[in-house]
Amino acid sequence: MHRKTLLISLLALACSPAFADVGAGLQVGTSGYGIDLGYQLSESFGARLGYAGFNYSKSMNSTDVDYDAKLKMSATKVLIDWDVAHGFRISGGLVFNSNKVDVTGRPTGGVYTINGHTYQGSEVGSLDGQIKPSNSVAPYLGIGYGMIGKSGLGFFADLGAYYQGKLSTNVNVTCGTALSAAQCTQLRSDVAVEQQKVQDKINGYKWYPVLSIGLSYAF
Repeated sequence: MHRKTLLISLLALACSPAFADVGAGLQVGTSGYGIDLGYQLSESFGARLGYAGFNYSKSMNSTDVDYDAKLKMSATKVLIDWDVAHGFRISGGLVFNSNKVDVTGRPTGGVYTINGHTYQGSEVGSLDGQIKPSNSVAPYLGIGYGMIGKSGLGFFADLGAYYQGKLSTNVNVTCGTALSAAQCTQLRSDVAVEQQKVQDKINGYKWYPVLSIGLSYAF
């Protein structure tokens, strides 16, 4: 679902008089800034639909290759909340995420140093990479406080994690016209080695932590 369409749907549904047990909330946390819509199914159970995301860009300098990195967080969640005692709850459901990091490499001092080998800036056409989770649909489990669908102004918080699966790394390089065929093969081999180094470092990050707080109002 498109981000703007989701936000409009959440706001329109929250304002509908047909949904007397509906609440809407604004939250901020490790998934970014977002909006939640909650519907009270019973005294103890509620359903929640929400979206959170943010973008962040940063340039990084090193002795080998300079990088421009862009982080995009974007996640839609569908959850069931169980109020176990006085507002404290257990939550579970699915997170539809399209989180990713895009990276563009730039020469450091006019040269790239890749896998210990030096290439002039003109010898590398482009150097781009991306890191993203393997699961676009991830199971979520967590605990929290506050039921958005209950009456009045309220506070809510979530602490949990969703299983995003193994992070995958993909690095693409194009050879500049100054490189011979043999040198181009070597460049691609060096990039593959560096890609594997990054992959080895991030293999253990399969769960994404969720910590958020927010304010809600139920109608």
